[in-house]
Amino acid sequence: MSAIGQIPHRSEILTVSIGYPCVITTTAAHGYRTFDFIRLSNLNGLMPAPQHGADQLNSNKYRIIVLSEDTFLIQDPITFQDIDSTNFPPYTTGGNVNLVENTFFFYGPPEE
Repeated sequence: MSAIGQIPHRSEILTVSIGYPCVITTTAAHGYRTFDFIRLSNLNGLMPAPQHGADQLNSNKYRIIVLSEDTFLIQDPITFQDIDSTNFPPYTTGGNVNLVENTFFFYGPPEE
């Protein structure tokens, strides 16, 4: 039996820049589009893994501007101002980018 539900669109983070604007680089082509909304996850060390840095960004929603197939800058989702990460702790490793879906396609068992 197949799983039922939304198929997530997730990318792994390679780097998070420290500066203005804050730029995220993914480990592979992300497939996102300019003005998509994303949520960053697993950037803090609350679980047994060591801290990854950039804790201020963790679990927050952002609007993105795509710069290349594996980079984008992040913006405040309300004001659309670029995020300034100049004073954030340095990113070390890990984390995910999760697309915030506006349209949902549910995949379940085929209709009979």
